[in-house]
Amino acid sequence: MNVGVVVGSGFESGGGFQYEHRTLSLINSIGANYQDFSFKYYCLESSTIHEHAALNLDFIKLNEGMLSKLHRSFVSTTFGFKLLNSFNKQISTFEKKIIEDDIDLIYFLYPNPLASSLIKTSYIFTLWDLGHLDYPEFPDISGDGQFLLREEMYKSCLSKAFAVTVDSHYGFKRAIDKYNLDESRVEVLKFLPCIDRDSHEYIDIKSKYKIDNNYIFYPAQFWPHKNHIYILDAISILRKVHRVSISVVFSGSDKGNLDYVLNYAKDIGVEDLIHYVGFVDQSEMPFLYKQSLSLVMPTLLGPTNIPPLEALHYGTAVCYSDVPSFREQLGDAAFYVDLNDPKSLVEKLLKLIKGDYSKDYMDAKGKEVLSSWGEDEFIDGLLRIFNKYCYISKRWGRRNGQ
Repeated sequence: MNVGVVVGSGFESGGGFQYEHRTLSLINSIGANYQDFSFKYYCLESSTIHEHAALNLDFIKLNEGMLSKLHRSFVSTTFGFKLLNSFNKQISTFEKKIIEDDIDLIYFLYPNPLASSLIKTSYIFTLWDLGHLDYPEFPDISGDGQFLLREEMYKSCLSKAFAVTVDSHYGFKRAIDKYNLDESRVEVLKFLPCIDRDSHEYIDIKSKYKIDNNYIFYPAQFWPHKNHIYILDAISILRKVHRVSISVVFSGSDKGNLDYVLNYAKDIGVEDLIHYVGFVDQSEMPFLYKQSLSLVMPTLLGPTNIPPLEALHYGTAVCYSDVPSFREQLGDAAFYVDLNDPKSLVEKLLKLIKGDYSKDYMDAKGKEVLSSWGEDEFIDGLLRIFNKYCYISKRWGRRNGQ
C-alpha cells in the first residue's frame, strides 16, 4: 500500500510542528521495517522541506492556487459536486497528483481542509482539539471567522474520513459526541514528547538572559487562550504579598497578544521579572527546562499538550491547568492549578521554592507517565489503521481500475 503523508505545520507553530516532526520520524521507521507500506511526503510550503531536513525525507511540494481553493469549496457541496461532475471536473488538482503518484491512502498530519476535496481517495484525518467549541468567545478562536471555518472543515472532513486520530480518550469521546462519528473509525494516538537527543554545549540560562532569581518557564505562542496573564497575576501576588520575586521566561512567537501581555506586566509592576526570548533553537530547550523552577502551563485548551511531557523527560516540575483531560494526560505527575484563582499557582510555587514536596515521588510519577505510552504504541496504532485499510480495499482493487 502506498500512503501519502501531508505535512503543513511550520517550525513557528510550536506544538503542531513538534507533533508532525515526531510523527514523520515514526512513519519513516515504519517504511524501513515493514515492506508492505511505502510512503510519499507532501507539503504546501517550501519552508517545510527545510524545517524537516534532519529527517532526510523527499517532499513533493503541492500548489494550491485560488482556483483550487474555490474548487475545494464548490466540490464539498452536493450542488457543486453534481455540477462539476457533469463537466467531468470533480477531481481537484491535488487529487489528480495523488492519483498520478499511485497513492492508496492519504494521511493528513494536521487538520487540513484539503481532505474535503478528495472524491476518490480515502484519508486519515488528524484532529488535534475542539477548543473552538469550548471557548468560542476568544478572539483567536472565533476572530476572522475561525469558528465557522473550523466547523465547516470538521463537518465536511470528519464524517467521510476512513479514520480520525485524536490525542486522548477524552478527545475520543468528545469527537464522537460532537460529530456523531463511528467509534470504530477513531483511533487514540497520544502525543509524544519531541526530545532533542543530540548533546549540546551547556548554556547557562540565567547568565544568558540576565536573570537574577529563580524562574519559571512557559513555551507557548502568544494566543489569548494560552493564558499568560494568569502567570503575571500570580507573580504579582508573590511579590506584593509574600515578598518573593520569581522571574518568568516566555518563549514562542507572537500571534498578536504579546504587546498586551507585556503592557499588562508593566501595569501591575512585574515587567522587570519578564524575559521574552522569542522562538528559541531546539538546542536551548533542554537547558530552559532543567534550570527552571517549574514549567507553568495555564493553557485553556487541550485535550493534551506536548510541553508537560518534555518537562517530565527533563525532570522538571509541572504546574498545569486543573481540567479533566490534563489530569488524564499527567495523572499525579503534576501540580494542578485553579485557573479561576492565581493564588492557586502562588501556593504551588511557594511549595516548590521551599522544597515542601517529595521530588522523588513526582519524578517516579513522571516516569510512569512517560513509560505508559511510547513510540511502539504510536506505531501499533498507525499499523492498525493501515492494515485495516489494506484488508478493506482488497474488495475493489487498487483505484478500481482507474
